[in-house]
Amino acid sequence: MVRTRTRDTVTPLPLPRRRRSPMFLLVVVFIGAGVLAGQYAYTELDRRSPVLMVARDVPIGQVITADDLASVQVSADPQIATVPAGRLAETIGRVAAADLTAGALLAETQTTDAMTPGPGQQLVPLALKPGQLPARGLRAGDRVLVAAELTDPGQETRAVTKDLAAVVDRVGEADPDGVRVVDLLVGPGAGGFIAREAMGGHIALILTSRRDAA
Repeated sequence: MVRTRTRDTVTPLPLPRRRRSPMFLLVVVFIGAGVLAGQYAYTELDRRSPVLMVARDVPIGQVITADDLASVQVSADPQIATVPAGRLAETIGRVAAADLTAGALLAETQTTDAMTPGPGQQLVPLALKPGQLPARGLRAGDRVLVAAELTDPGQETRAVTKDLAAVVDRVGEADPDGVRVVDLLVGPGAGGFIAREAMGGHIALILTSRRDAA
């Protein structure tokens, strides 16, 4: 009997999986990051608003002209004081209440309708402690009475009081000890008296009427 020999069936081995190159994955990551960065930049640009910027130096007391201001797009914190570009027309013709530096954003408090003191006025600065001011604070335009304690040179034990009307021109920031400098507008001849009494600490401000909130 003749035996026939058959070939053994060969089963092909599976091909190994192709691993993606680390460089390929890195490229994918960079592309994704670029897309996200572009979306973020577009969102931030969309949130920007036009505000007024000082185009050239303007010294205090000078009338502001159209050439002194420019409109810029910024994305500023809401707590940063700025003036919307739409108010350019009403800002032109106002007076610089402080030295304006080119390139800086314009703040509302840096302009005024007119410089103070005006005719028949004196501006006197007072460095006052918390107990010499109303707890609710003061703002420009408030009307106050300056309560001063006068000591009669002839009778040291006798004290008399004298209240003088004044208008708050500006209120400074408090220092670490809580002292604030308050600029007051007073009538002629009263500035020197108030300043001397304030240096001795014999003075306080009494709020009589509040300026309407803007």
